[in-house]
Amino acid sequence: MHAGKPSDLDEHRISISLLKKCRSQWGLKSSRGQAHTIDSIGPAIERVRKRFPKQGSHDMKQTLLQEEHIMVSRDLILQYMNLHHPDEVQVRKSRQLKRSTYWTAGLHDIWVFDQHDKWRRFQLFLHVGIEPFSGHILWLKIWWTNRNPRLICGWYCDTVQTLGAMPLVTQSDPSTENNGIANGHTMLRHLQDPALARTLQHKFKGQHRNIKPEIFWSQLRRRWAPGFEDVLDFGLNNGIYNPDDALERLVFHFIFIPWLQDELDRFAAKFNNTKPRFNMHKILPHGRPSDIFHHPERFTSRDFSVKADIHSLELVRQTYAPPDHSVFLLVPQEFFKQAAAFMKELNHAEITHDNIWDVYAELLMCFRSIEDEDHVQNIIATQPGVSGDGEELIGSEKMDVVDLPPYIEGAGCGVIVDASAGNNSSDEDSDFYDFVWTDEEDC
Repeated sequence: MHAGKPSDLDEHRISISLLKKCRSQWGLKSSRGQAHTIDSIGPAIERVRKRFPKQGSHDMKQTLLQEEHIMVSRDLILQYMNLHHPDEVQVRKSRQLKRSTYWTAGLHDIWVFDQHDKWRRFQLFLHVGIEPFSGHILWLKIWWTNRNPRLICGWYCDTVQTLGAMPLVTQSDPSTENNGIANGHTMLRHLQDPALARTLQHKFKGQHRNIKPEIFWSQLRRRWAPGFEDVLDFGLNNGIYNPDDALERLVFHFIFIPWLQDELDRFAAKFNNTKPRFNMHKILPHGRPSDIFHHPERFTSRDFSVKADIHSLELVRQTYAPPDHSVFLLVPQEFFKQAAAFMKELNHAEITHDNIWDVYAELLMCFRSIEDEDHVQNIIATQPGVSGDGEELIGSEKMDVVDLPPYIEGAGCGVIVDASAGNNSSDEDSDFYDFVWTDEEDC
């Protein structure tokens, strides 16, 4: 239930008995009402574990509710896991966490971004945008590159357009793929507030000091990635998929990226609508990220967002993220049309964990049958080879940061190191607002 204003109670007052009656009529049962046992929840837990083999009881409870429509207590989940998977429970208990306290002035004071390359061997790359005051995920994307500043700026522009607002400042690590956001956000702020025209409205934080995305990637790797990584490794290790083969890579991207993006969207939605465990060290508001994001006033917080002018935003988009740029295409247009036609013939109603490699193999076979045709050969010939270590990744593009003085650190985003938690900063990170690496799930 949301923390509403006093007037909300007067306007929407309802008795407990009426609420129970309505819930019964709607078929909504509580954990006690569903009356699950260790045996009855077993099949659903195992289905979830197949996709998320390392989920803890907190995440498992939310996944069972959202995807299996099962309402069950964490105690019952823990009883099942201790009975059937005790080793996994002990591994999760043994994790050592470093705690630190994160502070930012309010909602939309800053947005933070980061890329993730742990799936490079599949030629898949991730990127995330986070509003750190609420912990709300702005976007969580998977694509065939994350090293193109125009692509990243495009995701920023999409988010600003959806929200109708932008933050005061943006922040990322110093990698060049984030220069598109640095330039685009700075241009947008300058167009709407000429008084800012002499400074870059973006902060670059290196040496693991862009802490919120780093924490998020740690959580994603632990809570979401393992099951999907097993699926991807199956194709790679069994010779079904060779990223060095341009045709196989195109088919793989066509099949896997939309499927994985849908799964990531589910994870982001669950993340945004799940209240983290209470953390006594946390000084930012406690609550569901989506509640804090959409109703900061209910958490005695201030919204610093700046309303975005649609014409200024369009000018920024055309300058730094033109929609007709090839980086926004999943695969070349001609290949997409042919693949869509083949998929219609194959008539797969749904792509799942269990059949995705079969779908990939069937689509690849269709393309192999026309591989010698000129239009297919032309498409393959335009595909770059997979880069080795130390080489530029596919889709990379250089973009310089606008020549302006850097953003001057003052009030805003940072970490207050909690010495009692045993996480003191080094001399190198002695600045009050510097970030300290942490693996704390609920920071």
